[in-house]
Amino acid sequence: MKRLFFALWPDQNTRQQCQQVIQSLPGQGKPVVANNLHVTLVFLGNIDQARQIAITKAANTIDIQPMRLIFNHLNFWKKPAVVCLVAEQVDPAVSNLVAQLSMSARQLGIELDDRPYKPHITLLRKAKSQVNIDFNPIHWQSNSFCLVESCSTTSGVEYRVIERWTMPD
Repeated sequence: MKRLFFALWPDQNTRQQCQQVIQSLPGQGKPVVANNLHVTLVFLGNIDQARQIAITKAANTIDIQPMRLIFNHLNFWKKPAVVCLVAEQVDPAVSNLVAQLSMSARQLGIELDDRPYKPHITLLRKAKSQVNIDFNPIHWQSNSFCLVESCSTTSGVEYRVIERWTMPD
C-alpha cells in the first residue's frame, strides 16, 4: 500500500516565492521543506497496486487545460494546526480537474473527503495561531498535475512524484 494523492507541483520560481513567505514566519511553526511544497488536488489515501494502476489509467484520459491560481491570503487551520496560503478564487480548470480525478477515484471505490475543495499550500505545521504578514500574492501557473506518494522517512515525511501528466504542446 502507498499513501497517494494528486497534486499540482511548483516550478522553481513558485517554490522560491513560497519559501520567501515561510522565511517571514520564523517561530510560528515547523516550516514545510521546499521539496514538499504542493497544491493537493485529490487525496487518495492508502492505495494498493491494482488501484494505483487503475487510477493512473484513468488519469491518462483527462484533458489538461492551463491552470492558474493566485494565493493571496494566509489562513490558520486549527484542527490540523497549519498555516497555509489560500487561493480565494478557484480557476475553473482546476475545479474541473479535481472533479474528474474525484469521479475516477470514486468509480474505483476509493473513499474521498466530502469537504468543498479549497486550493492551499501548507507552509507551516504545528502552528499555534493565525499569522498576519504582508506578502506579494503568489501566481501559480501549471499545465500539468502529478500523482505523489507520501513517504515516511527518518527525517520526516517526504513527497515523491510518481507520475506526471502534462498538457500536450
